[in-house]
Amino acid sequence: MSVFSWPKQIAAAILLFHSLSVTAIASETAQLDERQKAEYDYAYTLGVQAVIYGWAPVMMDVARVLQTSVDAPKNNGQAPINELGPITRLWDHRDQSYATPNNDTLYLQGWADLEDEPMVLYVPEINDRYWIQQILDMYTEAVVDLTGATVGNGDAYYVLAKRGYDGEIPDGLSVFYSPTRYIWLAGRLGVSGPDDEAAAREAQKLFRFMPLSAYPDGGVQPEPQQADGAPTVSFPAGLDWYKRLDEVLAENPLPEAAAATDQFSFIGIGSKSGGIDTLSDIRKQALEAAFKDGFAIVADAAKFTGTPVNGWNWEYEAGRYGNDYLLRSAVNMNSVGLNSPERAMYPKRFVDDQGDQLNGSNAYEITFPAEMPVRTDVGGFWSMTMYDDVDRFMVDNEIDRYKIGTVTEGLQRNDDGTLTVYVAHDRPSDPKRLANWLPAPDGNFMLQIRLYEPFESVVEGEFQLPELYRITP
Repeated sequence: MSVFSWPKQIAAAILLFHSLSVTAIASETAQLDERQKAEYDYAYTLGVQAVIYGWAPVMMDVARVLQTSVDAPKNNGQAPINELGPITRLWDHRDQSYATPNNDTLYLQGWADLEDEPMVLYVPEINDRYWIQQILDMYTEAVVDLTGATVGNGDAYYVLAKRGYDGEIPDGLSVFYSPTRYIWLAGRLGVSGPDDEAAAREAQKLFRFMPLSAYPDGGVQPEPQQADGAPTVSFPAGLDWYKRLDEVLAENPLPEAAAATDQFSFIGIGSKSGGIDTLSDIRKQALEAAFKDGFAIVADAAKFTGTPVNGWNWEYEAGRYGNDYLLRSAVNMNSVGLNSPERAMYPKRFVDDQGDQLNGSNAYEITFPAEMPVRTDVGGFWSMTMYDDVDRFMVDNEIDRYKIGTVTEGLQRNDDGTLTVYVAHDRPSDPKRLANWLPAPDGNFMLQIRLYEPFESVVEGEFQLPELYRITP
């Protein structure tokens, strides 16, 4: 699943800060004596490293607080801690706080606090559609992926506990352990078309989530309250961002990452520090500059991260980053909480076959094979979705088409079964191109393909997507 994007206005504010302050910073640092300059340089270096390390957990924490800041579940996915929040319609261009949301599934999500007691998730029997309950820790590592391909489609209860929990667990229940106090349940149910949404909403209602002490009968979902769409996100920046990182690390410490995080005490992060507010003006100044440059490093990596093949960038290590903190940050700046590759792959592209930025003033074609490498036996399917290239939001268009894929109606295939998709801003006059048209904005854009339950050949990097060619309209 994708969660919050970095809002365009905040990115612009960072650039403005840089343009206005770079001269002032250079002037001020030039006045520092040798020891003060060393202090500044070390704080700056650690500040950049902290941004690279902490981007994903801070984004997760922002999402956790926003999504649980309600008194009852809403139909936009918000719900109190330890409850499930359904998103009861397919998201589209109107929903602009989640980066690269899909237009393929209904989401069913929730946040859990495992500090005092494990939680139990009940999954109903689902045989007629794709489904997954992806469980992520606060560093976006996969705790477990519950789906038809991994646990079957029969109804069952699953225990989610914090690492180190040694209490009694009822016989016969599988237990999965998170290294962090908080976890995110990012559930999805496939929708085969507009006429299928009502049935998918009924399936949503059957999931239950409860404390272990309420097992087995707790967690019945109430009717969600109506909401106006995705909630509005407010991200911290500058020193406030570092304060948020300090809070997240304190609540969700990873002993195995201490070699990376203990050094942050010099910049006010960690139990051995006095906090950001106690830092010298020199260190605070260094952190302001470091945040701006750290953001730029992550943003650059986010655009070019992955393994490029035919212009498509593949993320083969999503959900299991190890010590590659830049990869973790880059992937999560694009789309927080990607599935493990075995469950879904998300190749994306920003450029055409000539390496030029995709732009709606041009026209493009791509021809997909007759059979895409997804496991239809467990509900797998594929799609290609259009997004703007900055916030990664879906794009408003005259035919209300945001993606093309398995469930798109009215497509015209070639004689050999292949599918040629036409991508452009202007409506095509050719009937076949019109049938297979994916509308683009009039400016820059990106494309993302989703392969749900891909073949092993995809996960192993043996399958290649076709090239996207710029053509004459």
